[in-house]
Amino acid sequence: DEEPLEEEDLEEDEDLEEDEDDNAIENGSENSLIFGIPKELIPAMRKAFSNLCTSPSGVLFENSLLQVGVKHEYVGAQGRISVFFGNLHSSSLQHFKVKVDQPHHLRMQMQGTQDLLDDGEPDSAGCTVATKTQAKLLVLVEVTAPFDDAPSMRITFETKKGERHDYPLRLPLVATCFMEPVNLDPGAFMQRWKSLEGPDRECQEVMKLPPYSSEIDKPYMDRVSSIIVDGLKFGRCQGVDPTPWTVSGAATFRTGAKDSNGNNINVGCLVRVEANPKAKAFRVTTRTLHPLCSKAIKNVSLVSIKLAM
Repeated sequence: DEEPLEEEDLEEDEDLEEDEDDNAIENGSENSLIFGIPKELIPAMRKAFSNLCTSPSGVLFENSLLQVGVKHEYVGAQGRISVFFGNLHSSSLQHFKVKVDQPHHLRMQMQGTQDLLDDGEPDSAGCTVATKTQAKLLVLVEVTAPFDDAPSMRITFETKKGERHDYPLRLPLVATCFMEPVNLDPGAFMQRWKSLEGPDRECQEVMKLPPYSSEIDKPYMDRVSSIIVDGLKFGRCQGVDPTPWTVSGAATFRTGAKDSNGNNINVGCLVRVEANPKAKAFRVTTRTLHPLCSKAIKNVSLVSIKLAM
């Protein structure tokens, strides 16, 4: 995976949420005063976001003016996200501001380059990012409840020519970031799997791979297994199925919320990924006690399997 920008090595080279695309299109370059994200960059944006959902670092967004790099790490219910905004332009980016959504299920503390954070005040000037330098943002987060969306991050700035830019992005902060792996033997896995039957607990979707994609073979399944274990942070439950075309995993979704006894509230999570090599299709089934957890794991699993092509 491409590493995000560091202070000394700014490069000049070179999506899970539908409303991200809608915002990008609505704010597109039809309006000569405000330049949004061009439609042709949206596929690359989606792939970058999906990669970062299961990778500790990488580039979230890049065009000829700006490169946005992310590094993030998590322990239990807490996370640390560093975001780097690198100026690739030949002149400074002015009135540079970043506004991060703070949903109710996330406790956030943010600090960054002076005047970088958009406080919502109309007279907020923002900061200036000189050419070949960076602005930086640090987000400390604690999750308090299951969720199935990623917080939005809006970047606005102006060039010296007076061109205004408005980029709606999303931080790659998804439910699987807060998983801890659980290793179960086949009997224990199936017992828990059966106990979690029900429409409010199970989420399932079948995904057919595009015609140009790789054949589903053992190396492909090895990549899928690695994504489930290393990317989604699930424990691989070996021996649950006699077929090599199924991957089963278990994990615990950690939160910082407390129950009436003062204990942290956690959610047990199970996932099964079943491949049909002849049909070039996958079926992802998730079961948890919370419907948002089930939905979130299913969504991240599907986009991650696509990346294994």
